[in-house]
Amino acid sequence: MDPQVLLTIGAVVVLLVLMVLPQWQSRRRRKQQMEAMGVGSEVMTIGGIIGKITYLNKDENRARIEVAPGVEMQFVLNAIGQPIEQPEAETPADETSADEKSEEE
Repeated sequence: MDPQVLLTIGAVVVLLVLMVLPQWQSRRRRKQQMEAMGVGSEVMTIGGIIGKITYLNKDENRARIEVAPGVEMQFVLNAIGQPIEQPEAETPADETSADEKSEEE
């Protein structure tokens, strides 16, 4: 075979792998996140609403999220963007505000 044909075929294969592999990884990671979610998990929707799951039915493709005490919203599961990971240990925040820092400079 002509080396130019082999080079072209090799380049096409490499480009396909580089384009498809990240999509597979993203899909796998999303599936793992969705399987790990359950009632009580804190999540953020694709619209930026943060709350705790109070009801989850994967067969109906629905979830209810409590966004404030006594206020629940219903979403389809695809509208849940990502789980919010809880920090294990709270680190003390810097007491100095941004205004105080700019005054010091």
